[in-house]
Amino acid sequence: MANIDILMQGLRENDDHQTAVNTLLSLPDMDDFVLSLAFVRKSGVNAISEKLNKISSKVVFFVGIRNGVTSVQGILSLLKAGIKPFVVDTASNSKIFHPKIYAGYNANLAHVILGSANLTFGGLNRNIEASSIVKLDRTDENDEKFLTDLIDTTMNMPKAYPDHVFQISTEKEAEKLLKEFRLEDEKVSRLPVTNSVAKNTDRDKLPPMPTHVKRKKKPHAGIPRTKMQVQPNKATLVWESKPLTERSLNIPSGTNTNITGDTNLGKGLMEDIDFQSYFRDIVFSELTWSTDLFSRSNYLERAHIVAEIVIKHYSYGTFSLEVTHDPRTNTESYRQHNVMTKIKWGDARPLISKRDLLDRTLKLYKRDGRNFVIVID
Repeated sequence: MANIDILMQGLRENDDHQTAVNTLLSLPDMDDFVLSLAFVRKSGVNAISEKLNKISSKVVFFVGIRNGVTSVQGILSLLKAGIKPFVVDTASNSKIFHPKIYAGYNANLAHVILGSANLTFGGLNRNIEASSIVKLDRTDENDEKFLTDLIDTTMNMPKAYPDHVFQISTEKEAEKLLKEFRLEDEKVSRLPVTNSVAKNTDRDKLPPMPTHVKRKKKPHAGIPRTKMQVQPNKATLVWESKPLTERSLNIPSGTNTNITGDTNLGKGLMEDIDFQSYFRDIVFSELTWSTDLFSRSNYLERAHIVAEIVIKHYSYGTFSLEVTHDPRTNTESYRQHNVMTKIKWGDARPLISKRDLLDRTLKLYKRDGRNFVIVID
């Protein structure tokens, strides 16, 4: 007879899908594994790759595509782990493949996780997710029917829908799906859907909901020195901050703290970037830079970007924001590895200097050489 437990990620301490899925994949004496997900990203595969590598010959993997989430990096990560996934393409944006199934079984028993968690960082760690962890006895008639209905229906998809469910065996096949816009590129982000332009007085003061997140978010890779492919309603994510602080939001609690009106562009949640040169030489390389000889800081290089500011899914319109960069490499500040590039908020500072934005993150998207989108959520 089945034994059922509940997993409530985010609402209960020590409940997370990364641990649960890795535990399932580590079960001894399992003959087969079936994983069937709506969305797969590189961060999700990386979270379970160590276990996948050890059992890759036993795994059959299904994942939805043409859904705006599943990425070519996620598929390539599966191939690297020894998994040749079946992709499910409904050929419709209004109908997506949406199950979340993690199953391991042998002739006598089965362990199944059924719920809401996809193979992404959010699904395994950050989001509020719920799943049933079902342990089945295959000698029990009802348990066996439950498992065979689940597995047989899933495994029969390639035969039932040969044009829509097919296996990816090579990197070239994955890259073809990317060129056909059936897979996403994690370096190119779909811009968030916003509500109508909001006034400053329209925004609520609700801070982020405190939940139990067991593992830290994986960092993003910086963008290379290559020309971006501009796509409608898409942009390249070029930087993401760490959780925003009083300093970065210009709302210091100390009375003796100077309000600078700017935010430092440091390493943030990026990996493999030299933040002292990354922004000037790559992110903002196409701007027109100049110096102000009459300024006390006449060594600073200055430029302007046009940035749409989106906060809590509301767009507050576009602003001209000054970006400053200290090009000196012979200073004590540079040698101490301090930040060299900053964004000055100017007229946008009243939107930014709000306590409800504490602990959120700021994402900087690049549309083209001068046009950007700043998303805080």
